[in-house]
Amino acid sequence: MTEQTATVSLSAPDVDLVWAHAVAVRSDIRSANLDIYDDPATPDSLGFYEVSELEALLRAELTGSRALEHLPIRRRSHRAKSLVCEALGYSPPASVRRVSPRLPHPLADVYVQQSRNLQVWNEEVDASRRYVIVILDGEVIKDVKVVSGSDLAEFDRTGTVTSKFQAARHGGATGSRLVSTVDTPRFIDRLAPTDHGLTHSPVNQPEPGKILSIAAAYRLLMPMVGTSYPLVGAAQERRRGTLVHRDVCKRVCSGPFADHGQFPDVLSQLLEVKLQLSPTVDLGRELPSSDQPVSAANGVVSAQDVRYAVFYANASESEFTITGLVMVTGADFFSEFHQFGGKTSNRKLQLRLPPAWFDN
Repeated sequence: MTEQTATVSLSAPDVDLVWAHAVAVRSDIRSANLDIYDDPATPDSLGFYEVSELEALLRAELTGSRALEHLPIRRRSHRAKSLVCEALGYSPPASVRRVSPRLPHPLADVYVQQSRNLQVWNEEVDASRRYVIVILDGEVIKDVKVVSGSDLAEFDRTGTVTSKFQAARHGGATGSRLVSTVDTPRFIDRLAPTDHGLTHSPVNQPEPGKILSIAAAYRLLMPMVGTSYPLVGAAQERRRGTLVHRDVCKRVCSGPFADHGQFPDVLSQLLEVKLQLSPTVDLGRELPSSDQPVSAANGVVSAQDVRYAVFYANASESEFTITGLVMVTGADFFSEFHQFGGKTSNRKLQLRLPPAWFDN
C-alpha cells in the first residue's frame, strides 16, 4: 500500500479494510521512523490511525498476552504503554514523559483496567483524544478497547470529581525512622498515651490512658521490618494493605481484627497505616497537616494528631517484604515528606465503563 493510501480515512465498518489500513499505517510509521513524541498525527498526515484501526491492531497484538504479569501498578502502567507503542510501530521510550496525552503522536492515553471504575487524573476528558483501555482478566490481557474522548465522556454519569493528596520522602530517603518522638500536645492532653496502652478492638473509640504513645507503637511495629507476606497478585493493592493492616492490629490491639473502612485505619490507636511498594504515598482526602477534626474519632482530635505508620516494601514474584517503617504525627508529616503539587491535591474523575467489557 502506498503512502497516500495509508492515510485514507475510513468510514465503512469493513473489518478487513480496517485491518489492512491499520497494518499499512504501522508500516509507514516504522519506515518513516516516526517518534511517539512527535506532534499529533492528523487525517492528512503520515501515520494517522482511526479509532477503529487502533482498536483492531491493539486487540490483535495484545489480547492473550501475559506481559503485565507480576508487575506492580507503576511498572505495569509503564509496560502497558510500551506494549502499545510497539504494537503501533513506534520504538517504546525508555521512560514515559509527563506530557498530556502520554502518547502524543497517536493522541492517546493508556489505562489498564481490572474493574469498571476508570479514574482520569487531574484532567477533563478530552474529546479529541483516544483512550486505550487494556482490560485484564487476572494477569492476562483479555481485551483492548479504544474510545474517543467524546464517547468516553458519555460514561460520566455524575460529573463528580474527587481529590486526594500524595507525597514522597524528602530526597529519596530510605530506611526506618521515628520522626516524631512524642505525640502532639493536644493528643497527650486529651488521651494521656502510655507505653502499654493496648486497646481491645481496632474499631473502638480512642480512650484516655488506653492508647499507646507513638514511641511505644513504633517499638511494637518495628519487628515487622524484614517480614514477608504473600504478594496476592501484583495489582491487588487493597488485599496487600489488608495483610499489613491485620498484622499491625495484632501488635497494637489485644482483640480480634476489625476494619471500619475509615480514616484512620486503627481508630482505637488513632493510627493510619500505609503500605508502599513505590515512593508515592497516597494520603486519600485527609491532609496530615490539617486541623480539621477527625469525624471517625468524634472530633476529639484533628488529622495533625493522628499517627502515620508508613511501611516500605520490596516485591518479588510471589511475596513482598517490609524494608522500612516511618512513624510520624500528622503535624510533623511534612518535615519528612514533601507534598506533590504544592498545597493542592490530585483530582480524579471517576467513570463507570460498560459491564459487557468485563463479562467473561
